[in-house]
Parts: sequence; C-alpha cells; structure tokens
Amino acid sequence: MSRSQHHKALRLRLIPAALGIGAIVALGGCSAGQVTETDTQVAAVNGGNGEVQQVSVRNAMFTFPTAGTSYPAGSSAPLEAVLANEGPADKLVQVTSPYTTAPATIGGVTDLPSHTALHAVGASPELTKNSGERRVEITLNGFKQDITAGVTVPVTFVFEKAGPVTVQVPIGTDHAERPDHGGDHGSEH
Repeated sequence: MSRSQHHKALRLRLIPAALGIGAIVALGGCSAGQVTETDTQVAAVNGGNGEVQQVSVRNAMFTFPTAGTSYPAGSSAPLEAVLANEGPADKLVQVTSPYTTAPATIGGVTDLPSHTALHAVGASPELTKNSGERRVEITLNGFKQDITAGVTVPVTFVFEKAGPVTVQVPIGTDHAERPDHGGDHGSEH
C-alpha cells in the first residue's frame, strides 16, 4: 500500500469517529442551560380526582370566589367537575363535606346513564351557555371555616349504585383579567 493510500484509508476510518463525537457535543448542548418548552406548562387537570367502581369524578374544584380570593366561614361555594360513568346506569344522590354544616344543594340532571358524562357547572356563565352538555349544579353550603386558595376540602360524592368517593377539592383558578404590569415604562428604568 502506498503512502497516499494509507493516509486515505486512515482518514476514512476517522470520519465515523469524528461524526460520533460531533453528535455527542451537539446533543449535549441541547440541554445545557436551556429553558425547556414544558417548564412553563401547567398540569391539564387542576382539580381533584377520584373514582368508585366505574364512576369517576374528574377535575373537581370550587368556582373562584366572585368577591375576594376565599370563601369565608358560613358562605356557600359552587362546585365544578366532570362525573363520568363507564359502568351501568347510576345517579348522583348526595354531596357532603365535613367542612360544611349541611349537605350540598344539587339541582339539574343527576342521572348518569352508562358511558356518559355529567358536568357540574358551578356558577361559570361560560359553562352554562353550552346547552349540549348534561349539567348538574352542586353548591356546598355553610362552610365551618374560611376556605382560601391553596386549601383542599374533602368532598364526598355519593352515587346510588357505585357508592361514595371522597375527592380533595381546591378553589379553582381566577379567570378575571389582570392589569398589565409589564411592558413599556418609559424612562422609569
């Protein structure tokens, strides 16, 4: 083998190694000091969840208070949730909490046929406008103490056939628009 052929063969053997090292360096740089797209995302489900037999309670939360950021002792709070039934027909018969002085007020549709969902709409006007949904209105009455954002309240949903399921229910998010505190402040900086 001539000297030029030897150098050519050596170079051909080094190309895959160089490409491999380059790929490792490039991939390592993808995560070094970078802010990922998912670090600012929040969970899709904010509320409490639970299930009993084939009935589930999903995303249960109290509607954000219309005045202030908490529900004071003695007040009532509407509940939002999705009740789903993958089993035989059932019915919501009662909602209670040890944090209240009386069972919840339940209005609207309470039957839960097989393979359907029932939406507890709370007091949100956006949700009540959707007439295609099967809706129930659930309001917990007479809190024994102040309920503030960040506190979860045990709420028991009782179904006629499936039985009771207790879910930890938080206050939902505030959807009111906030004043813009960012942006241009002129020469104040």
